[in-house]
Amino acid sequence: MTQRHDRQSRDQRYNGGARFFHWTIALLIAGMFASNWLREAMERGSPERAWWLAAHMSLGISIFILTLLRVLWRMTHRAPEPAPASLIVHAAAKLGHLALYLFTLGLPVTGALRGMSGGNGLVFYGIPIPSLTGKDDALRATIVPFHDGLIMYLLLALVAGHVLAALWHQFVVRDGTLSRMV
Repeated sequence: MTQRHDRQSRDQRYNGGARFFHWTIALLIAGMFASNWLREAMERGSPERAWWLAAHMSLGISIFILTLLRVLWRMTHRAPEPAPASLIVHAAAKLGHLALYLFTLGLPVTGALRGMSGGNGLVFYGIPIPSLTGKDDALRATIVPFHDGLIMYLLLALVAGHVLAALWHQFVVRDGTLSRMV
């Protein structure tokens, strides 16, 4: 492999920070969904259920913080040039990424509001965070359908679409898009 080819390959990859944020947030999202499903499987009022809820909150807060940092990183570090594609594909990719950012911020925000409006605080890796809203049944009634339904399912759909697009680029188009993020 020539030095020019090595440099060109490096120039087309996302930098280490972008790859760190991408894969860490992806793993945390998987953990957040798993912790919620495991919590749901536990008996109401049990210590195990409370533990899984605390884990779920901690992962959600971590996702929120890392997504904010990722947005700041992206604003200060240029992404590599995209692989050649049609304007429609580029527009869909931009919209998809923007939606992923919005929903990885929105789901933790609605989750925090859901927990706080129930009159409880949050837990971040054992550190209690007091409720900023106190018990607020109207807020809770508004937030729960978004957190437990709309935003959660849209994020799952976006993640599935993102994975399918990466696989399509890897195995059908064969344009090296996936290798830019690994």
